[in-house]
Amino acid sequence: MIKIKIIPLLFLATILFACKPNQNKSEEKLKAEKVAFFNQKLNLSEQEAELFWPVYNEYWAQKNQIYENKRNAMKYCSKNLGKMSNEEITKYSDMYVSFQKREADLLVEFNEKFKEVLPPVKVFILFQTDYEFKAYLLNQIKNSGNK
Repeated sequence: MIKIKIIPLLFLATILFACKPNQNKSEEKLKAEKVAFFNQKLNLSEQEAELFWPVYNEYWAQKNQIYENKRNAMKYCSKNLGKMSNEEITKYSDMYVSFQKREADLLVEFNEKFKEVLPPVKVFILFQTDYEFKAYLLNQIKNSGNK
């Protein structure tokens, strides 16, 4: 089930970050859209927003770092799989599992941090909103091909 969710996200991330010329504008637009989407869904007060966004941005930065490390390891393996020894393949398999565990540990850690700045119902809505935003982005990509 998790693998099914990860594959579209990896595809989405690749598409979003492959566009170099307008990457900064696209990233800024995407960030602004995400902030608006989350603020609307979470119905954040000014005080909640002031406390929430620094925590969320820290979470997102750490999550992206793990993702980048995992992506680089997977790219290396994809290019070199036929040349790699069983020992090296095992090392990269273990690294992959470690990345997955770090992502889960990060979620556990930040779940506690989110509960410090938001009421429990908004923490739950945050997780729903994160899922909904990913679905929204995938839908945007799907619909952009129909134009």
